[in-house]
Amino acid sequence: MTIEAWLAGRAERGALGPQAERVAHLLARAPQFASYSSAREIAERAGVNVSTVVRTAQQLGFDGWPQLREALRALYLASVSSGDLPPGPASADPAAQTLRQDARNITMLNTPENLAAIRATAQAIKAARRTLIISSGSGAGPAHILSYLGTIAGHDIQLALGSSTSQVVHVARLEPGDCLITINIWRLTRTLRGLTRLARERGAVVSVLTDLRSSPLAEDADHLIVTPIEGLHAGPSLTAVVAAVQAVLSELADDGALRAFGDIQQMWQDLDLMDDQP
Repeated sequence: MTIEAWLAGRAERGALGPQAERVAHLLARAPQFASYSSAREIAERAGVNVSTVVRTAQQLGFDGWPQLREALRALYLASVSSGDLPPGPASADPAAQTLRQDARNITMLNTPENLAAIRATAQAIKAARRTLIISSGSGAGPAHILSYLGTIAGHDIQLALGSSTSQVVHVARLEPGDCLITINIWRLTRTLRGLTRLARERGAVVSVLTDLRSSPLAEDADHLIVTPIEGLHAGPSLTAVVAAVQAVLSELADDGALRAFGDIQQMWQDLDLMDDQP
């Protein structure tokens, strides 16, 4: 059982309010951090007050935060082998700890469900007349990678990262059989949620790459890729997100993509664009 599923099961005892949901989402996204942290540290990272952390623990069936943290840590330790665990938060080698955590995030990404969704997303791109990628915040980097390299591979992939109004214009042009890819990391904006639903209503095939299986975006997703994003500090790690994008790109790498890439390289050569060409 995943930590997210465990929390969801305990939350059935009583509906969590918006502030408590923020705490629960943090625990699911960063279980290692949460298993070491105080209630105050959890509150600061989730953007709530300490009393909300305590109330959330009680709503999940515990006497308080220490009891929830103990149960969370036991579940987290059971999910990984002791040899794979990085040291605690006081590590003197944050670079090495980061690399170990990112390696674990990529390992957790490699599930049958994610692989099926990655392959289906690539097939949707191949079959689509047009593919549109929308994102915001931290998701913009992986979105750029998928758009740029996917276009080089010969697919009509457009990127809409501007204002909400310009994103609406792009989504409004989608037709049945087109593909929308929504990349959302950490916080979900109303714009992304609304545009994802609009694309689904317009008949587009919708693929969502996000960090929580319980994301509201899942309601409108034909294909859902869930990526761990736990990092060492306040911000998320995007390594597994980029790995998921690279996996989609690998599924696009057929003979047609190789020919398209060769054509692009020849154009670069003809225009003398590269400083390293002979």
